[in-house]
Amino acid sequence: MMRRVLPLFPLVLAACHSGPAIRASADVVKTDIERARRNNAIRCAPRELATAEANLDFVFGELDQGNSSRAFEHLNEADAAAKKAVALSKDCAPRQVVVKEEPKLVVKIEETDKDGDGVLDKDDQCPSLPGPPENKGCPIEAPKDRDHDGIPDNVDKCPDQPEDMDGFQDEDGCPDPDNDNDGILDTADKCPNEAGPMTNFGCPVLDRDGDGIPDDKDKCPNEPEDKDGFQDDDGCPDLDNDNDGVPDDRDECPNVPGPAENKGCPRQYSLVTVTKDKIEIKKQIKFATGSAKIVGAESEKILDEVAQAMNDNAQIKKIRVEGHTDSVGDDAMNLKLSQNRANSVMSALIKRKVDPARMEAVGFGETRPIASNATAAGKAENRRTEFNIVEQ
Repeated sequence: MMRRVLPLFPLVLAACHSGPAIRASADVVKTDIERARRNNAIRCAPRELATAEANLDFVFGELDQGNSSRAFEHLNEADAAAKKAVALSKDCAPRQVVVKEEPKLVVKIEETDKDGDGVLDKDDQCPSLPGPPENKGCPIEAPKDRDHDGIPDNVDKCPDQPEDMDGFQDEDGCPDPDNDNDGILDTADKCPNEAGPMTNFGCPVLDRDGDGIPDDKDKCPNEPEDKDGFQDDDGCPDLDNDNDGVPDDRDECPNVPGPAENKGCPRQYSLVTVTKDKIEIKKQIKFATGSAKIVGAESEKILDEVAQAMNDNAQIKKIRVEGHTDSVGDDAMNLKLSQNRANSVMSALIKRKVDPARMEAVGFGETRPIASNATAAGKAENRRTEFNIVEQ
């Protein structure tokens, strides 16, 4: 009874059946087949010999198709059949007196590159299909793009959200609904790439002159406010706060108008006082009864000081010389008298070098009393001349 020969070769290749290793092992099986043929296995073990040869052919065919697993299965079949053919035919060959020593078997693995991709077949996991070395000789599949934004998934940080392609960080594959991260979505942001508050529609608040007052509120956006405590909220430098013609850096009273010869400080007058709204006279200018003629030395001195105050205070652009009467007499006559007296005072000021363009004369008659006309004292108060500032 013939003992069954178990193939040892599958145990050797159980752990690894790469293409090059299978080819090398196939050469060993081929040697067994040739030995069986020399032993006249075609007569004593024809089925086993044919099985071994057929499976060996299948091995190389499967390797050429890149199917190492199938090649490994055929190799096991070929190995088992070849060993069985050798065993069955060892007593079948003619006896020879001269025993010739067989040469040692040298297995040489030929370094080939069947697909011409620069990766040798022994290292090529896809020997029949060209592919780069970094992919072990197999072709690289085209990268997928699940969100169809034109950025392959392998470099797309948001492969399931399409890039919004708005010119801002479009290479990362992630949509940027608020490019400048100012809390205002780009669809509503007038400056989507520059942060700004909602009150400015997402645009930055500009301050070109750096004075801390935004350009949209700065009346002088290219000139910084001088921050001297005078009208600092308009954004404009006030080089002459009181508009008296004396620059603040040389004005000893920068917020109160005064002539240059008095270092920008108001001159002290004995008969007049300059206020925000008027040039107040401490005593009234006197006229001849029922006339517009100015009388008295004191009246002339008052006019001198009013003229001096006008010339000292360049910030006063225009005054209204007003004539007022009491209620004695005809209303129309009083109106005409008050106008003539206002004209007379204005003429006196022009003679004292006051620019006529800075004055106007208006007579109000008895229409604007400041006291009761029922008493002599009240009537005296109502007979007056006023110098009201109308422009500065």
